[in-house]
Amino acid sequence: MSRQVVIRDIMTHKVICAGLDNKLSQVIEFFAKFKIQHLPVIDDKKIVGVISVNDILRFMNEHLQKSETITCGYLDKTFSLENVMTKNPVTMSPEDPIEKAFTLLAPGNFQCIIVAENDVISGIITNKDLVRYHVTGFNTDYDNFTIGAPGFGI
Repeated sequence: MSRQVVIRDIMTHKVICAGLDNKLSQVIEFFAKFKIQHLPVIDDKKIVGVISVNDILRFMNEHLQKSETITCGYLDKTFSLENVMTKNPVTMSPEDPIEKAFTLLAPGNFQCIIVAENDVISGIITNKDLVRYHVTGFNTDYDNFTIGAPGFGI
């Protein structure tokens, strides 16, 4: 009999995080450098939000509609992670069953779930992780789920 697959088995364990004082240019650099689309936001090691590429696009579009000329400096000055991020994001425990992640992500309202223990981030799971799991299945010898994971940083 095979054991039940839990979130810990397929989540990305090493996660890049932003702090509330990060500038827009830094957040964009994280997305580009690490080829990610979601960035958990932490304050004093506690999860306070998550920001996505779509959130950044909405922010930039709002400012493009207001002005013909926009500079990186202007965007950095007017950007506030606290105002743009999704606050109180959905989280899961590393020991939750994978089926719970499928259920939460299925409606398409968001594409990632932060994995946490006592409000401290321990990983992230995205719709891509679930697709990868669905295609490859679970195999303890196959560690492709964390290869190339960017590492932890603020």
